[in-house]
Amino acid sequence: MPNSLLCVPENAVLTGWDFSTGAVKCLAFDLNGNVLAESRFPTELSLGEDGAIELNLLQLEGQARQTLRAMTAKLREMGRFDDWIAGGISATHHTAGRIDALGGQIRRAICWNDQTLAEFHALGMERLGGAEKVQELIGGPWAIRYSLSHLVKDEIRLERSKWLATHRIQTHGGLAAGYLTGNFDVLSVSAAASTGMMDFRTRQWRREMLNALQDEELRRMAWSQLPEIIDADTPIGNAAGLFAYEEAQLPPNLRGFGLARAQGPLIFPTSDDQQAGLVGGGAVNDGEIAVILGNSAVVNSSCAVIPSSDVNLDVMALNWGPYLLMRCYGNGAYFMDRVLGADPDFAALEKAAEACGPGANGARILPFLISEPSLGIHSPHLEWIGEEPAEQGVRFRACLEALAYLIALGVEEHRKAGCAVRSISVSGGVAKSDLMCRILASVLNFPLRRLESQEGPALGAAVTALSAVENHLRQEKGIETEEKFTVHDAVRQMVRFREDVQPVGEWVEAYRQGLEQFRESVRAVSAN
Repeated sequence: MPNSLLCVPENAVLTGWDFSTGAVKCLAFDLNGNVLAESRFPTELSLGEDGAIELNLLQLEGQARQTLRAMTAKLREMGRFDDWIAGGISATHHTAGRIDALGGQIRRAICWNDQTLAEFHALGMERLGGAEKVQELIGGPWAIRYSLSHLVKDEIRLERSKWLATHRIQTHGGLAAGYLTGNFDVLSVSAAASTGMMDFRTRQWRREMLNALQDEELRRMAWSQLPEIIDADTPIGNAAGLFAYEEAQLPPNLRGFGLARAQGPLIFPTSDDQQAGLVGGGAVNDGEIAVILGNSAVVNSSCAVIPSSDVNLDVMALNWGPYLLMRCYGNGAYFMDRVLGADPDFAALEKAAEACGPGANGARILPFLISEPSLGIHSPHLEWIGEEPAEQGVRFRACLEALAYLIALGVEEHRKAGCAVRSISVSGGVAKSDLMCRILASVLNFPLRRLESQEGPALGAAVTALSAVENHLRQEKGIETEEKFTVHDAVRQMVRFREDVQPVGEWVEAYRQGLEQFRESVRAVSAN
């Protein structure tokens, strides 16, 4: 039986922040998952010639504060500001930076898709004794992009003075929450699981993982700089508190944040973007898969148990208990921008691509604008197999098919891990394409649940905030119930689906053959 809301009022407004490496957005939702207001700003990354990809934390602070100010103004204008009770945050997995005691940047955040980390991960893994030893220590994997790799890199590249000046090593989501509330000292299970340092069984830091560093003093400093891991229903802080304090320091004529009030919206422990996408995709039960088609392409599933160490998937813990299995490709819509050029007419492309049929008139593309370690591809391979087509519709369809094949390889890996696939949902910018959804359903030969909202991570963050604030208010009011209000209950409340997308019967065999050709092409590239 689904659990009902007892404390959250019917007119409640919940916000979901989505801090990605492409943009930041804050969306306000009602309890039916309808978007009431939104605030969006771009993200600019620092790109090094060596493949380093980093995020300036001063920019992140500005994004957090500006989205908060903008959302406050919009909800006040609508007369809904006093209904705003809570907010959740989605932020990129594995991205993490260093700050001082005031939240000032010591080192920019190294991003999840940074291309410089492989050598440092290999060095740290050797010091720890290999993947089996890591599995023994934390009950899960430490993959290249996990933020423990950043610390191995810092040992070699970062000045000791910056190690000494560091107050906190914090993830993207923990930093965003800190800039919203002033509290940088806590971290969610979901975010901690993306570091390579949290024990999946105890949900606490495992100090022995810092033996990936050679220097004992640096290991000691890193241990003292990690934030406390807290449970999902404990508020990080109040979004109004920081700004109320700041307003009080200004002359009356300069005050204008408009946030000062006795009780502002509570900010709850963050989701990495994969957890948020899973929730926003309604896939919170064992065997449910959520596909997110954005700049990256992601296949996530909920899983009741941790798979064996030989499975080629990232494994993370969800804030509410079970595990998240992930195959994340850096080459999502990101590679299509290069192939199709700036600002293409997608309506025209969709029509032209529909006309050329499955197989894109024989055009095939390898979509690897950047490396794809999960497939054994360690350098860029964005290239056409055979003759490059000139027609934009053919190029577009070939790109959609390549992306669908990537997703299919990811779903296969989830099945190998023991995931008995019960449902697959799809969201993200590329999922706005009807053609893409039909191609993907046909490649998988499996119906797709298509979300009404394309704002999967932001919606997922708001849904987790609903679950957390309901349980927090029950505890605060001394209301005892047999069961908690779960994330699954919150999904039932806020996540809506459109009609399922069915496989196109006459496309299925063509795409079965196309997937095998794509698999062989990937093997050939990875073998070189």
